[in-house]
Amino acid sequence: MNIVKKEKEKKHKEKNGRGLRIMYIVLGCVFAVLFALFALPILGYVLNIGNILGMAFCGIMMFLTFGHKYVEKLVGTMKENVFGRIVVYAVPVVFLLGVVYIGFLTSLIVTADRKPPEEDATVIVLGCQVRGDHPSLMLWQRICTAADYLEEHPDAVCIVSGGKGNDEQISEAQCMFDHLTAKGISADRVYIEDRSTNTVENIAFSKEIIEREGMSTNTAIVTDIFHEYRASRIVENAGLSCGSVPAGVSWYLLPTFYVRELVAITAVFLGLA
Repeated sequence: MNIVKKEKEKKHKEKNGRGLRIMYIVLGCVFAVLFALFALPILGYVLNIGNILGMAFCGIMMFLTFGHKYVEKLVGTMKENVFGRIVVYAVPVVFLLGVVYIGFLTSLIVTADRKPPEEDATVIVLGCQVRGDHPSLMLWQRICTAADYLEEHPDAVCIVSGGKGNDEQISEAQCMFDHLTAKGISADRVYIEDRSTNTVENIAFSKEIIEREGMSTNTAIVTDIFHEYRASRIVENAGLSCGSVPAGVSWYLLPTFYVRELVAITAVFLGLA
């Protein structure tokens, strides 16, 4: 009886071991795919804190899954002393708190883009990178979104906001102005703000135009879906009312800029931005 029982226990352990190995392989492959998604934007010359952190996290998780045998040995060794046990038990707690925090930030990002602008809103289009004198893909999507909104609201006026970077031949504002007017939007509806270098300046300098021209202090912010929450905080801190007109984001850029925005919002919470 004992022999039969031991044989059953052995088979059960082998079965569980195979199941765990398959699970680790599947998880490792998932993180490998995510690593590739974070690396993909680099081919389009996009490298920022978002894909750097994304690739680093996925690389660590690939090591933990594909190299789980080494990790299990390391954990066993660490449990032999008090400090090691504290680290071993603290890591999953910190990880869980991180997941909760990211979930909280994600809820802020997702809900921010659902606040519709007032009917008399002044449109503010936030700039992003210009490649030479042509809009980057993300800027082009903002331009198209702004054009659609202005066509649907023929009485609305628009401020295109963004300065000229060292690697740009023209300002982001000028690029947006050129393409909006090429799409049929009347030039007298589009005001250029070409001094700003970040979102805070986008809003501050746009507010100056609003006050000077007597425009509505209700605003419709055109930016990427993940950027609407942070932009809305800045708009409201400037004393303006805010509604969202989110632009689409290409699928291969979404992971990188989503993580980048998580970092940016955290910086705002910590008073670092």
